[in-house]
Amino acid sequence: LHLSIRRQRQMCIRDSLYKIALFSSLILVVPGPSNTLLLASGFKFGVLRSLPLVLIEMLGYTVSICTWGWGLVLLSHDYPWLIHLIKLLCALYIAALALKTWKTSTTGAQHTERFESWPRHLFIATLLNPKGLIFASVIFPASSFASLGDFLPSLSAFFLALAPIALLWVSLGAGIRAQYLGRVSGPLFSRGTAVVLALFSATLTYTVVRAV
Repeated sequence: LHLSIRRQRQMCIRDSLYKIALFSSLILVVPGPSNTLLLASGFKFGVLRSLPLVLIEMLGYTVSICTWGWGLVLLSHDYPWLIHLIKLLCALYIAALALKTWKTSTTGAQHTERFESWPRHLFIATLLNPKGLIFASVIFPASSFASLGDFLPSLSAFFLALAPIALLWVSLGAGIRAQYLGRVSGPLFSRGTAVVLALFSATLTYTVVRAV
């Protein structure tokens, strides 16, 4: 019986990590300040020289998620309604992302202005990115912030989603410069992402309303 309970617990943890990687990828792939800088870096410097920026983005999101995550845990004891409010705000933000992605699906991604200190700019942009709040309050389960041992597996699953998507944006910038990309797959991919995000926002809103 003890072995069966332990096996079920391991399966629940594994499913939770799969969900973190899946939902994180849906948020991370949406165009934003961090992705725009990665795109511009790939366009300007190429893939190899832009690889360290992936680690910078990881660092920025780690600081952001830790700040939001442990802050919310402390506040939720005195203000239990705060979690529902933040989840609802995140749902609205995700809906706005979906709408923005759909509207810009026919225009394509634009690279940003050139920066002299790319790592510093990317770190600040990632640290202030509202996506960090979504990851801490919605994507990462509350149990992840109970201890460092619970947090590290969730963070690893998040990194597993972040790394290839960051490389994708860098490669996209390099591909635009080399004129390797067509004009059909981009809009279709953006619209598909917008639809999935809209469904995720609706599901999150429903769970909040049902819980209240």
